[in-house]
Amino acid sequence: MKEYLEPIKSELPLAKAFNRVISKIGTLRIMSYPRKFGDLTGEFAAFNMLSFYETVLWEQWLHGVFERLEEWENTINVYFDEYQGSWKYYALSKRLDFLDEYSSEDDEDYNPDGTIKTQGITHEQLKYFTVFNDLYHDCVDIVQDTKPDDLYSLISALDTNSQISIIDILQQSTDTIIDSYIKDESGNLRPSTFVDRVQIKVSEMAEAYDLGKLVYKVAEAIESMTKEIEYIYKSDKAFQDNRELLNTFLCKVSKVLQLKI
Repeated sequence: MKEYLEPIKSELPLAKAFNRVISKIGTLRIMSYPRKFGDLTGEFAAFNMLSFYETVLWEQWLHGVFERLEEWENTINVYFDEYQGSWKYYALSKRLDFLDEYSSEDDEDYNPDGTIKTQGITHEQLKYFTVFNDLYHDCVDIVQDTKPDDLYSLISALDTNSQISIIDILQQSTDTIIDSYIKDESGNLRPSTFVDRVQIKVSEMAEAYDLGKLVYKVAEAIESMTKEIEYIYKSDKAFQDNRELLNTFLCKVSKVLQLKI
């Protein structure tokens, strides 16, 4: 359990945009982070606990989405580069690797002499080794199970953060005037004016709006691509090469990573 949110370690456009989101919700994580048992009681305990739990899920989703896109990209590239885009070559190889490492209690996987059977393998024996099995996560998974509307709380938090100034909070809580500074065009610090603060707030609100739209659009793209994978994973199309379909899918993944959506 961390007090600070971890940035995504990548220079890809999506990672940079998601890191801006992470930086915006970092204040909420710090403010809601439980530090002692006393934080479990009191007027704002339930709100703080919910806020902290939400930041945990947001962080998992942001990192998870980026990692899933890279995983999809890598899996499909390996499918084409190492297995010539052949579903059967891919599945048979993955099955053989699995049995070599973990073995099996199913006699159908072995010849009478105990060697691994490599001939007459059925689709039923290969269904968990197709490329679509590797693309789809058949389990509880925050990336696959998150709907775009589930992220309204994150989008709302971005909007709220853009309208709140830490300096204003400190001034209200301490009842003192706190000076703030900004850099001028020469890079020198100067006291910020009321106009400066208004301009900064307007800029923050505009960025929060853009980031919120981006989060929703990415969530829509992930949901659409996941449904596409799931449909084929659960159908007989998984036992086809699907070269054109996977090339198209690879382009979709690249567009999201490059923010060309």
